[in-house]
Amino acid sequence: MAASLRHMAHFHKALLVSRSAPRLSTIVRATSTLNDGASKVPDHSMHFKLERLWAVGMLPILPASYFIHGPVMDAVLTVALTLHIHWGIHGVVYDYARPYVIGEAAAKAAHVGVYIITGLLLAGLLHFNTNDVGITKAFELVFSL
Repeated sequence: MAASLRHMAHFHKALLVSRSAPRLSTIVRATSTLNDGASKVPDHSMHFKLERLWAVGMLPILPASYFIHGPVMDAVLTVALTLHIHWGIHGVVYDYARPYVIGEAAAKAAHVGVYIITGLLLAGLLHFNTNDVGITKAFELVFSL
């Protein structure tokens, strides 16, 4: 009987201590010394907001490009699509091609590759706009099938 009373008293004391002790997640977060490179990553929340605003701004451009044809609309659509695609690819590479994951040289090559892809995309769209029917007319031809 005395042993069970001591056990109950010990349990009660442990319960009181656990209620007043800080949570483990708070302790781990406050005293963590893990350096995985994430602490060096700058905050990109403003860039993300700008991307979302740009995507929303593109919503009226896409239907308008079906009805309005010409070099001005082709140029607007080319710039809008190129920038939107560049930010998307850049975000993926920035998230997944980190130096501590794939190595310093491969990470730098991946970041350079983003700009090469963007440059080739822009050059290809501009070439298509000037030497062929253009993006807006191509949309109309595709939708008329």
